[in-house]
Amino acid sequence: MIDSRRDADNSPLRRSFNDRLRNASTKNSGSKIILALDLPYRKDPRGLLRDSINLLDKVASYICAVKSNFHLILPLSISEVEELNDRIHSNGLVSIADVKLNDIANTNEVAVNYLWDSGFDGVIANPFVGFKGGLDVVYQSANQCDKGVITLAYMSHPGADEGYGLETKEGSTLFELMLKRANEWGSDGVIVGSTRSDRIAQARSILKPDIAIISPGSGAQGGDASASLRAGSDYLIYGRSIVTSNDPTKEAKQIFQMA
Repeated sequence: MIDSRRDADNSPLRRSFNDRLRNASTKNSGSKIILALDLPYRKDPRGLLRDSINLLDKVASYICAVKSNFHLILPLSISEVEELNDRIHSNGLVSIADVKLNDIANTNEVAVNYLWDSGFDGVIANPFVGFKGGLDVVYQSANQCDKGVITLAYMSHPGADEGYGLETKEGSTLFELMLKRANEWGSDGVIVGSTRSDRIAQARSILKPDIAIISPGSGAQGGDASASLRAGSDYLIYGRSIVTSNDPTKEAKQIFQMA
């Protein structure tokens, strides 16, 4: 049975995920930076966990969370992912699994169970798949396990217009539909690329105030971090700018100071 807990105004109950994000931000002098720990491909993944932890430790004081996607989740074992998440938490940070869940309920349920068991605090999902028989179990599980659900709304790459910019038969855009679903389903956050500050401002005007806007695309993709924050972004995701830097500590500090 799907968890239908509601608060006084009949909206979905908020979990404590955003509280943990805010607390991590406050601890690190108000950092709004989420590190995308996307180490480049290597033929032999041995040492990948060690290198990920070394990089994390170098920049931990300048970030508030870590986002791990298939760059790490695929080559590492579950026990290694758990070790990485333990290190993230020991640094007082929040851990997000960026797997963009987009499948039927049974598959999604198995996936989030493994993700929660390995220590992730939240997951990124694709609302395009729909709620009933799709993401319903993800929200249910997140409510039961006190985890967060972040949904896609407008990604940062150039081709995002080909999907999120499409018009529905009602005359709105798919982007606006994704925001509506985030409100109705009770997402903790939405992804809106920092390459589109106008979309961020639009999202902020539509979303409930307790839904965080998380923006990838600054740095390597050319997004404007300052414009994103002015438009309403709560957090900025940085990956390659830090991960591939010859001095990731210096780079993370500079990004932190700019944001």
